[in-house]
Order: sequence, then C-alpha cells, then structure tokens
Amino acid sequence: MFLAQSSIDGIQVAWSSFAPELAVVAAAMVLLLLAVAGSSRLLVGILTGLPAVAAGVWLVSTGLVLPGAIAIALGAAAPALVIAFPGRPSLTQAWGAGLTLFAALLLTFWQYAEVLAPQGGLIAPQAALEGALANDGIAFFTRITVYLAALLVIPIGYGYLRDRQIGRAEVEPLMLLCVAGMAFLGSANDLITLFVSLEVLSMALYVLTGLARRDRRSQESSLKYFVLGSVASAILLYGMALLYTATGSVELGAIGAGLGLVTTPRVVAVLGLALVTVGVGFKVALAPFHLWTPDVYQGAPTNVTAFMAAAVKAAGFAALLRLYIVAFPNLEALWVPVLSVLAALSMLYGAWVAIVQHDVKRMLAYSSVTHAGYATIGVVSNSDAGVSSTLWYLLTYAVATLGAFGCVVAIERVRRGEVTLVDLRGLGRTSPMLAGIFTLCLLSLAGVPATAGFIGKLVVFQAGVAAGHTWLVVVGVVSSVIAAFFYLRLAGMMFLEDADERRGLPLVTTGLSAGVSVAATLVLFLGIQPQLLLQLADHAAAVVR
Repeated sequence: MFLAQSSIDGIQVAWSSFAPELAVVAAAMVLLLLAVAGSSRLLVGILTGLPAVAAGVWLVSTGLVLPGAIAIALGAAAPALVIAFPGRPSLTQAWGAGLTLFAALLLTFWQYAEVLAPQGGLIAPQAALEGALANDGIAFFTRITVYLAALLVIPIGYGYLRDRQIGRAEVEPLMLLCVAGMAFLGSANDLITLFVSLEVLSMALYVLTGLARRDRRSQESSLKYFVLGSVASAILLYGMALLYTATGSVELGAIGAGLGLVTTPRVVAVLGLALVTVGVGFKVALAPFHLWTPDVYQGAPTNVTAFMAAAVKAAGFAALLRLYIVAFPNLEALWVPVLSVLAALSMLYGAWVAIVQHDVKRMLAYSSVTHAGYATIGVVSNSDAGVSSTLWYLLTYAVATLGAFGCVVAIERVRRGEVTLVDLRGLGRTSPMLAGIFTLCLLSLAGVPATAGFIGKLVVFQAGVAAGHTWLVVVGVVSSVIAAFFYLRLAGMMFLEDADERRGLPLVTTGLSAGVSVAATLVLFLGIQPQLLLQLADHAAAVVR
C-alpha cells in the first residue's frame, strides 16, 4: 500500500486520505476565478490548469498513475472548456463541476483499492491529520452517496436554473464547496472538524436555497433555514463545549473513552449528549426537529431541494453514526431509547402528514422525515450490521429521491410554479417515459420489491431485529404501509386519470433526461443486483474508533 505523506509543522499529512476533497475544493476555486474573469477566462483557465497538469505529471512519475491522470485531465479541462464554450460560461461551469465530481468518484474508489483495502478487500480504517479525519467505511460510503448525488443534480437542474433565470456562475462553485463540506463531515473525527464541516455545507446551502431572488418563497425558505439552522448550530456547539468540559478532549475516540470513566461529571456529559442530539436531529430532519423541512423544501429551487434531500441527509447521518458509535458508546443506555422514540415518531408522523399534502414537494419533504426514521433504526442497532445498513439505505434513498425530484423539475419547468397533485393527472398518457421513471422512484421510496428501496428497508429492518428492536421494526412496517398509500396515489393519478389538455407537456432536456435515467437505472440495478455494493457496505462497518 502506498500512502503519500508529508509533514507540515511537525504534523504528518496523508494527502491520499482526502484526495477527492482536494480535487473538489481546487475545482471550486478555479470555477470561481473563471466566473469573475470576464474576457480573461482563457488566460485564467491556462494559468490554473498548468499547475494541475504539472502536479499530475509528478504523481504519475511517483507511481500514482490514476490520481496523476485525473489531475492532468482536470488541469487540461480548464482551458479546454473555455475554448469549447466561448459564449456559454454557464456550460463551462456545469461541465467543469460535473467532470470534477466524476473525478472525485474515481478517486474515492482508488482510495478503496489502494488505501483502504490492502488485503482481501477488507477496509483498513486509518486516521489522518493527527486524528482529525477518519478515512474509514463511513467516510468511503458517504463520499459515494454525496458525489453521486451532486453529479446527477447538475444535469437535472441546469435547464431549470436557466428557465428561472437563476443559473448564475456561482451556483456550481457553491455546490462543490457544499459537497466538500459534506465529504469532510463524513470523515470528521473530532468535534472541531465536525462543526467546521457542518458550517461550510450549511453556509453554501443557505445561499443555494435563496437563489431565486425574485421569488418570495425562495427568500422565505432561505431565511427560515438560516435562522433555524443557526439556532441548531448554536445548540450543537454548546453541547460540544459541554462534552469537552466533561472529558477534556475534542477527539471522538478520546471522548468515548472519557465518558466511560467514573471521574467524568455525568450530569455535564448527559446534558452535552442531549444538546448534540437536538443539533444533529435538526440536520437530518428527525421529528420533532423537522419543522424547517416542508417550508424549505417547498420554497427552494427544486434542484437544490433534490440535492438537500439526497446528499445532506447522507452527510448528516454519517456524523450521527460517528458521534453515537465512536463518542457515545458508554452512554448507550441513554441515547438508544431516545433515538428509538424519535425514529418511531418520525416514521409515523411523516407518513401520516404526507397523506394530506397536495403540493408534491411538501409531500416528498414529509416523506424525507419518514425515511430519516427508517435510517435511524440502523443507528440505534449500534452494531456493524446497523452501520452498514444505514449507509446502504442512505444510498438507495438518494438515487430514488433524485429521480423523483428530477421528474418534478420537468413538470415545474412548464408550470412555472408549484407542482400539485392536479398537475400529475394523465402524465402517464402524455409523457409515459417520464411518468414511468417517476413511478419507479416512488415505488422504491415505498419499498416495493425489485427496487433499491426494498433492499434498503430490508437490511435496516434486519439489523433492527438482530439488535432486539423488534417493536421499532414493526412501527417501520406500519409506516411503510401508510406511506405506500400516498406514493401509489401519485402513480394512480398519472396512469388512471385523464390529462388536462390545457396543461403543457413536461419539458425534458438532454441533461435532465440523462440524470433521471441514470437514477432510475440505479434504482433497478440496486434492487435486482445489490450484492456488490452490499458487500462494500458490509466492509464499511470498519470505523476509526
């Protein structure tokens, strides 16, 4: 195994441990420079691309062929995209961000092959930056979900942003910075790194949520998200401060060891645990900390909503897993019952309230609350199977959600407003392919067999039963039955009712078609042939402790 290292002020830095994030952050900076360069865009592309090409040549010469080839390709892409789209800077930004995210996915699998899996495919977790980052199974699977979600969102939302005249040049750099924050959150191994990563992704999301400056709903959702998110961050930070006070450390492993000592002030530790639970519960939209979700999901641009629903939830649960499994194992008797109740409340409340919604985005928002409850079953299982099942579930939920929201984007581009149940009538007759993909994604969210969602629920429920939480699994099954009603109602309206001729056909462009098609393909593939990624999820239970 080769692990490139260097020393900065005595700190050993394993650069390969966060190579994907380095590419994403560097690309975000380059795209920002291109956005403000004006007529000097080609010069900026050449000047920023040359160092990347030089670094790539050096990496290849040292034996790191794939990372070097990726650096060369990304460096050459900067001026090449400017030349290819001279009068279309928005296309330069979109293609640049897409290529970067694809490169980050390649680097993630290179990490698995060369860094994390030196022997027989079993992940060998490693710490980086003096323990601040954990390069392990949680980080690996979070990268896959986050990078894939962002890669699909870019083509799905490109035409939509241009239609609404909000496709500004800063969108892709903000999304890349948000993605980098999510990836670092998935690998954060101390409280400082965790909080900084969380704020990086949150700040970018606040701006992305309010992209539609002329839309009152977008501005309202951005303000609500900012205010409530700031309060949740403050609560989380105060909880972290109490944990540091109780244990004298910010490293998650040291906190876990400290909480097991009899000399640790238990009242302070329990209060810190409670505040951290509230703060993280807000980020993953667990009831009753979900109140921001329906308004923000409804008001934000739909492509941003899709990104939030798929990627933010994955990053938030990565932090949740790492906190409770690494830092709070000695307080299991306290947090397992609490999270179990929150999971049950989320599953039942989200499914029940979604039934009475008429706006499709609000319905999917309450659906996301329900799915947060399902994923929490794996967390409270507090086992290797629970970790792997939660990570797998988040991936299956992400691809189905992206496909569903992509279809909503196509309808909204014609409606120029809210997409309600009425707008779905007869869609199966006017746009059968789009309606078929939408239905497939809804069936996956409902957990119907032969879809990714079925396998996701199956492994989570199995982990819950194995850990003795049978009652919680029963609640999950009841919630799934309730949720199936409104998912099937949407499908029924598309195929069983007559279309309104006064409503235009959904606008499906090449990018949107490619994005939702890939999402639908993954829904089927992960439902029919899940063995490969399920094996990777099983290996992902290896965590830096």
